[in-house]
Amino acid sequence: MELKAANRKAEADAAAYSVSATMKALQDVEPKVLEVLASVGMRPDQFIALAFRGLAERAENIGQLNITPDLLREIITSGAAEIDGAPD
Repeated sequence: MELKAANRKAEADAAAYSVSATMKALQDVEPKVLEVLASVGMRPDQFIALAFRGLAERAENIGQLNITPDLLREIITSGAAEIDGAPD
C-alpha cells in the first residue's frame, strides 16, 4: 500500500510539473495566438460559436446585424448531428 501511494504521489508530482512547465512556456504568448492553437481540430459549428462570441463582445460597435434563418438552421442541424454522433 505504501509503495502504491508513493507511486501515485510521484505520478501526481510529475503531472503537476508538466502542467507547470507548459504554463510557464505559454505565459508570454499572446491570448489570440493561444485561441488559434486551441482551435485546431474544431468543428465548424464551434467556429461559428466563436464568431458569435466575437460579435457579442463588440455589440456596442455594431449598428445592425442580420442573421438569416438558413444560417441558424444550419448551425442547429449540424450541432444536433454532432451531439447525436451522426455524420454531417
